[in-house]
Amino acid sequence: MDRFAGMSDTFHELVGHLIDTARAHHEATGGVNPEWAQWYAERLLEHVRDLVDEEMTVDDLAAWLEDADRRYQEESPEISWPKAYAGWLQERSS
Repeated sequence: MDRFAGMSDTFHELVGHLIDTARAHHEATGGVNPEWAQWYAERLLEHVRDLVDEEMTVDDLAAWLEDADRRYQEESPEISWPKAYAGWLQERSS
């Protein structure tokens, strides 16, 4: 079951930004990049700050993305990673 079904517009905006960033990352790096979290954070930070109303640095967001990736791999949710990350990010800012 999708625990993030029926989430807010903010949730859907975060999902969109994560998908767009993933697409840009794949185009720029071929998908292989050990520094992926930093790359994502540099592109997502402005959007995340605007949407979750939380002060974060690029390094904060990169560390959070790495933690979210580990959590996603451990929990293997039945939803896409962008939805999981967006939901967790909103939970963090609540």
